[in-house]
Amino acid sequence: MPIEYSPNIQAGGKIKLEPEKKSRFNPEKLSAFFNEQLALKASYYNQIYGQDWLDERGCLRMPENHPDKESDQELINIQEQAWAAESGKSVEKWREDKEKNPATLTEAALTLMLQRVLPDNFMVVRSSAYDDYNNGVDQLIIDRESGAVVCGIDEVIDRQGNTGPSKKEEKIRQKMVRGGAKVKYGARVEVGNLVLGGLKNVPAFYLSLSSQELAILGDNLQKKEVSVYERDLLNRLHSSLSAQLSGYASLNLSQDLQVKLQDFLQSLEKWL
Repeated sequence: MPIEYSPNIQAGGKIKLEPEKKSRFNPEKLSAFFNEQLALKASYYNQIYGQDWLDERGCLRMPENHPDKESDQELINIQEQAWAAESGKSVEKWREDKEKNPATLTEAALTLMLQRVLPDNFMVVRSSAYDDYNNGVDQLIIDRESGAVVCGIDEVIDRQGNTGPSKKEEKIRQKMVRGGAKVKYGARVEVGNLVLGGLKNVPAFYLSLSSQELAILGDNLQKKEVSVYERDLLNRLHSSLSAQLSGYASLNLSQDLQVKLQDFLQSLEKWL
């Protein structure tokens, strides 16, 4: 199925925002605020479908009755123990510090922003720890009208001074060539009902913010009303995703993935 892309967009373009003002970056306060807001939104999403499918961090839960839950949780524990040991920390300290590092804060900030600015027919949720660690998916965007998971997002903090495609960008392109992202603990909507289960051929994208942009976004998210800055950021994220879509046109992708990219393109048109 042919896909029409937005003209005059350079694939892989970075999001560059005009500086608004210098913002004091306080990871502890930002993390606490983000977690509070994510818990409120998770409660709202849970109420919509009458299921406790998201935890207090807005992440998809691994269902208790899933046959692999116990073994997958053990794998998560082993991975976290290994990463904690590499950094010379206890697992508890490693988890605490992880909540405050720029990559985690970027993921939380963009999740909250998209939840605030996208139309109500979209749900933006964080993936389970299993899919974050093992399938490279941080976020899922679900179109409640079509019922589809239109894309999987991997946020990356933008390191200043980089030129050309990053390792992360190339990794995502290779993932698309192999058929798109896989999500073991996913969710979709069928005839108005939430269905939990695995997903395949999910279009994969990345979103990126610099440390300064993250700090400014954090300030704006604490305002009651959606700010001009957030609207401007949405426009720029939209352009970045459109550029990535355009770049995927040159790849030899499976038919199933091309169909889902067309679905994402149609959903993307409803963002603004």
